[in-house]
Amino acid sequence: MYKCKIVLLGEAQVGKTSLVYRFVNDSFSSSYKSTLGVNLLKKDLEVEGYGETSAQIWDLGGQESFSSLRKLYLEGAHGGMLLYDVTNETSFKKLDNWVKSFHEARGEKPLLLIGNKIDLKDRIVVTKEQGEKYAEEYGFEFIQTSAKTGNNVDKAFHDLIKDVLDELASES
Repeated sequence: MYKCKIVLLGEAQVGKTSLVYRFVNDSFSSSYKSTLGVNLLKKDLEVEGYGETSAQIWDLGGQESFSSLRKLYLEGAHGGMLLYDVTNETSFKKLDNWVKSFHEARGEKPLLLIGNKIDLKDRIVVTKEQGEKYAEEYGFEFIQTSAKTGNNVDKAFHDLIKDVLDELASES
């Protein structure tokens, strides 16, 4: 069985916890409490070309007060999901800080940029094109999701985990 460690990165309230619970338990709650430090979840899944894979998913607290712990949590990560809330421009503008933290700790491991909360159509302030442009500048894959409806959540996790396994296979 393959094992990989995935970290979720992004400001508080962008939907990291909602996204991971939608993926792991296929559930959604609009009242998750802010993650304090880190929340660790695990899911076993089949990955095309690799078979049974165990994904350890580390949901990092987005509050600034946890930034000193970030490097510790990022240790050993094989890849990351970089989330912003499409209804919150500040969460998009702060992506650079998260990218920098990840690259300082892990180098050039796979990162997937996610614009979350696309179900809130009438409140979107960060366009799909802005997300695509940011991803292109950094060489990231990009996808938009809704943890509430489940739209693209499984695809996002499967795509990143496949990229991670591809990279691990190329290193061995």
